[in-house]
Amino acid sequence: MGKVLLISWSVPPETTGSAVIVGNLVKQFTHEEMVVVGERPPERPPVCWKEDWPEIVYITQGWPPARRGARWWRRCQLPLLLFRSLYLARKHRCTNILVVFPNEEFLLAGYLTAKLTNAHLYPYFHNTFLEQCAVNSVHHRIAQWLQSRVFDEADHIFLMSDGMVELYRERYPKVRCSALLHSFNEDIPEFVPQPEPASPVRFVMSGNINASCTDAATRVSAAIARIDSRLTILSGSSKRYLDELGILREGVHYETVSRDLLLSRLSEADIVILAHGFKGSLSDEEYRTIFPTKTIEYLICRRPILAHTPPDCYLTRFLHRHQCALVVDIPDEEAILAAVRRLREEADLRASLVRNALQTARLFHAPVVAESLRSILGKNDRKL
Repeated sequence: MGKVLLISWSVPPETTGSAVIVGNLVKQFTHEEMVVVGERPPERPPVCWKEDWPEIVYITQGWPPARRGARWWRRCQLPLLLFRSLYLARKHRCTNILVVFPNEEFLLAGYLTAKLTNAHLYPYFHNTFLEQCAVNSVHHRIAQWLQSRVFDEADHIFLMSDGMVELYRERYPKVRCSALLHSFNEDIPEFVPQPEPASPVRFVMSGNINASCTDAATRVSAAIARIDSRLTILSGSSKRYLDELGILREGVHYETVSRDLLLSRLSEADIVILAHGFKGSLSDEEYRTIFPTKTIEYLICRRPILAHTPPDCYLTRFLHRHQCALVVDIPDEEAILAAVRRLREEADLRASLVRNALQTARLFHAPVVAESLRSILGKNDRKL
């Protein structure tokens, strides 16, 4: 396998989903196999990174999250992004360009870098692209132009989930694509007997609360507020935003934690909450295919998962197929409370869900995912 230049807007130590996915994956590669480039997160501590892992090079500067103008700031940096990507691709003699979307500026830079260096192009879509744009809008025309050229140039397209693979094979049948799953590097823990739920019942919900899950997260919060409970939200979403949604109420505790502490905090729960939006500002295709990155942490936290997810999406089918969560697939608070009662009262159900979750987690173990990537890159590599 030739050396890889991985281009991603979001990279460690950022805590967004894409940064976590990138960070977990590249730890399976060496300094000689890969170099990672991305945007330097504003107001973030230095990343803890081993010397033998791929080098992270920050080639653009992030915009302060509390200020407006981030989109224009990224666009102004596009020439710098392209110039530095080209420089690093040639300096390291990279024969493979793996570029992560979501972010069209970085996708464009990856496409042009591959084109100008004759390297193999491997787009890695964490979200749908064209499907998110309003039809006949300027953004839709730009996305259509860029996506079609990326598809034509790509040797192979990686997608975040099998749900996205289903959509792309249905909509773009000529595109060569496969799933490159979100991964984790920790050892898969052993099953331990489940403790009896405490009183009040301790719930934990992690991850950013945004358009992908706002309605479901708000509904779950409202439902469990009706019983003797304590909900902890571990999120990078702003406290003010969650307060406006009505999620932060009496009995709800909010905090941010590092990735290193997340699993231990999840394991303090009696039940962990996985919320997936039934509706919102995203496209139907996005709700259909989303596979939240936090799902992986839930699978290995050794606590039963209560999932509030719509019936017609990939995530719900996945959870049913592997029987690793108790799913409530109707937008009804009473149904959520009925599921909570089952988890509180049925010890065998709690144990079965946790056992199945640990078994399912093997699909996402980083060595397995990295080997899949190596196999495809090595198969397509050629002398340039």
